[in-house]
Amino acid sequence: MLRSSRNISYSKTVWKSSYSSTLQLPKTSFGPKIPKGEARKELLEQIGPDLYAWQQERESFKGSWTLHDGPPYSNGDLHLGHALNKTLKDIVNRFELIYHNKKVNYTPGWDCHGLPIEMKALASAKNPNELKPTDIRKSCRDLALLMIGKQQEQFKEFGIMANFDDYYVTLKHKYETDQLQVFVKLMENGLLSRQLKPVWWGCETKTALAEAELDYKPDHVSVASYIKFPVVSSELYDILNNQSQSLHIDSGDLHVLIWTSTGWTIPANKAICIHKDLDYTLIYDKQEGSYLIVAKDLAQQVCELNENYAVHPSNITIKGKDLIGYKYVNPAALSDEEFPILHGNHVTSSAGTGLVHTAPAHGADDYLIGCTNNLTIASAVNEEGKFIISNLPPGFSSLDGYHANRKDGVWKCLNMLSEHGMIYHIDKKYKHSYPYDWRSNTPVLQRATPQWFISVGKIKPYAIEAINKVDFLPATGKNRLTSFISNRNEWCISRQRVWGVPIPVLYNKDTSLPLEDIDVIKYTVSKIAEYGTDSWFEEEEDVSRWLPESLKASSHLYYKGKDTMDVWFDSGTSWTTLGNDPEKLALSDKPLADVYLEGSDQHRGWFQSSLLNKIIASGKNGTDFKSTAPYHKIITHGFILDSKNNKMSKSKGNVISPKQIIEGGGKPLVPTLGVDGLRLWVASSNFTQDVSVTSEILSRVFESIKKYRVTFKFILGNLSDFDDKKMVNFEELGTLDQYVLSRLHGLQKRCIEHYENHNFAKVVGEINTHISADLSAQYFDISKDCLYTDKQDSFRRRRIQTVLCTLFKVYVGLLAPIQPMLVQEAWNAAPASCKTQADSPFKVLDWNSFYQLPDAAHNPQVESDVGSIWRIRDTLYKSLEALRLKGTFKNKLELSVNFIVPVDSKAYEILKGEEEMLEDYFLLSKATINEDRNPESLDRTDMVVDSDKIEIEISHAKDHKCPRCWKYVAPKEDELCHRCDTTLSSS
Repeated sequence: MLRSSRNISYSKTVWKSSYSSTLQLPKTSFGPKIPKGEARKELLEQIGPDLYAWQQERESFKGSWTLHDGPPYSNGDLHLGHALNKTLKDIVNRFELIYHNKKVNYTPGWDCHGLPIEMKALASAKNPNELKPTDIRKSCRDLALLMIGKQQEQFKEFGIMANFDDYYVTLKHKYETDQLQVFVKLMENGLLSRQLKPVWWGCETKTALAEAELDYKPDHVSVASYIKFPVVSSELYDILNNQSQSLHIDSGDLHVLIWTSTGWTIPANKAICIHKDLDYTLIYDKQEGSYLIVAKDLAQQVCELNENYAVHPSNITIKGKDLIGYKYVNPAALSDEEFPILHGNHVTSSAGTGLVHTAPAHGADDYLIGCTNNLTIASAVNEEGKFIISNLPPGFSSLDGYHANRKDGVWKCLNMLSEHGMIYHIDKKYKHSYPYDWRSNTPVLQRATPQWFISVGKIKPYAIEAINKVDFLPATGKNRLTSFISNRNEWCISRQRVWGVPIPVLYNKDTSLPLEDIDVIKYTVSKIAEYGTDSWFEEEEDVSRWLPESLKASSHLYYKGKDTMDVWFDSGTSWTTLGNDPEKLALSDKPLADVYLEGSDQHRGWFQSSLLNKIIASGKNGTDFKSTAPYHKIITHGFILDSKNNKMSKSKGNVISPKQIIEGGGKPLVPTLGVDGLRLWVASSNFTQDVSVTSEILSRVFESIKKYRVTFKFILGNLSDFDDKKMVNFEELGTLDQYVLSRLHGLQKRCIEHYENHNFAKVVGEINTHISADLSAQYFDISKDCLYTDKQDSFRRRRIQTVLCTLFKVYVGLLAPIQPMLVQEAWNAAPASCKTQADSPFKVLDWNSFYQLPDAAHNPQVESDVGSIWRIRDTLYKSLEALRLKGTFKNKLELSVNFIVPVDSKAYEILKGEEEMLEDYFLLSKATINEDRNPESLDRTDMVVDSDKIEIEISHAKDHKCPRCWKYVAPKEDELCHRCDTTLSSS
């Protein structure tokens, strides 16, 4: 029909317009742009709630898969940490669905109680001090539910496969009731006790804190001081003076020297500890003759801090055990009280002075010493961290009104000591690691108050045995969790706040002692289950409704406790949501969830509290605990870092939000990555460590997203006219086609292994490399000429389309867990011949029958042979590039090559076998083997392939440019080549 046009002289522009309609150019509705607006919304519905509902309701599946969602805190907008966490979970879940055909059980959760919400609710109140507890709780509940709704919508934007309308929250009545049943088990198993002992205390938040609620700041600055206390035991003076003729220590001139970084606790000092097995000696003031007892190993180091002092020439040795029992005084106390020198196992000679100041109300070791030696245990500070004058010696009365752990309080105290000559040395800028309240970001202190403690020591062996049955990623998580459990003997679960689940205990008005009768506790819990937790916080003089009949008559003797439970205890009972019968769940010998996946900080938080509560709930009468964790596997990820490797936080102003990544823009400037771009950044990261996010990293992710879209666009565009009848059997495929499928088989196998190991970064890396090396730079480039210019139903074109269809299936399967939106969009645009009747790639049900390449596709010999051709091409292209830079040619199609190869060589066998394809392999107009040498060749290159020497001769093509396919194979100028002429003649 168009044959006559070959005899007309055309410009290049006319060529294009004349023959473009005769080409088989790609056609597809799949575009290069990331979907936005309504298109994105529809895709999110398809891959999210709709898909989750479908896979839950279907009858055909191979077992269940449960990933238990650790509840994020319902307080404010989501950040990149949330995006990292939820996306990783979603990738895991989607892989189990599409590859293993599992029914995925994934219920989103929210943690709703605790101080941050209470503080936020009070901050917005007009008169917070006038609010009743029930009013505060209502404000907190309203705020928490508002934030849950907000976070629900934001989570949906991440493309998460879940039903966000069906979730668990720690404020729901059933959740609180189940939690209180675990509390009952605590009491039944004898694991709970109320003790007056030091706990970490938040002065700004006015509550006890657990270790998991502390954030250790490595560069905290304290005022450290060396303080001397006069020894008053005359016997010790006599002993020392008798040991050396050069010694004559007058009464009042002998002191014990301590070091402390908490100078504010000196008014609460009740003893000084030494170690019975250490050696001590004397240093002395060379001018005034004052003597100080210090550890012998530290004596010289201590002297260097005060030029007036030196180690006494007698070099006397005092055994620690010989100091025990002697007394000293605190001159600043202005009292006659004498304090003992005691042995303490915690004392060392590695730092300080080898003598440790002991305030039993303000330190864990101090408390143990106090209990062992019947020392007074009374906190020097109140709930605000201010000094309690009634608990201090009279000399410290001027501390009234001062905050103990603030600069003014510390210096006020040290100045008082200085006035009494007790200061040896002060280090104003002692930098060390110190705990902060993670909520208020302020330093905490230790303070003795009556609190409820779980005896972790009793269940520790069961917990450690359970950990040994759990898989960890990374493996270091096992040692981390084991360490936290091993080093923990108690767990303080009481908090002095209103917003939380109450500790359901009544107290005697006269003695303040708790009513710990288990039957009373059970009755009270049953009433809370009936009335709701808010009822516990109603103001009422008559508490009879909370007491069983036997105690109702004496209800006037009791009052309700105001403590609430630690939020880690709240979230640590979330495993009760994994079934309908919490008691049955507690007794299970098998893990309730396949995976718990959270940040690495949860080893000391949710992972630990969940394990402990599960074991607590499994016991009976303090025995028969089951060493079974609620999880089979723990996966942890790191924190989000900025370009300077600092943790991202709003306070630092170094935050990139998930919305900014999806929508683009902002500062720093971020490209529009869409939902899949956000997910690809997550999958590309080594999430087991801290994860960096910068505009540069996101720009690289953007390039990968473009690459994926261009790849699918090419594949789908060239399959628009493909149907099942055109499919070619595997045995009939060409060598290059078989090579591509063999390489694809290897890619698929490796990626599946990486998915199984949760190494998503390697999945992304493998796919990116395959697209760049095997597809874009090789197969796609080589195939374009045939796809565009051959007859529509030519055998070679159908072979390529068969490979493209297979590529589509494999790529959809491999990318689906990471890029669900992309593959759903591609699936929607794909021809029926390359997909099933299902409306989603996740609904195929049988991986092996659709996505899996058969093992027959793996062909090492073909890969080796074609690999040899690629090595020849690499050498050839280096020579071609040198010629191009000289201006010898502009387009490789202007050239031809001749390979001079020994006919008995392996290289000859390979090249000869692919002789018809050589022009396409090298993207040239002509390639020959062992033709006569061309005296006018442009270049000759020698190379060795598999020990075979090859000479490559490069020349200008002898024929003319075909105006349709642009190869230099036409017999005359402006005339079609034989192939194009034949193609058009038959059309």
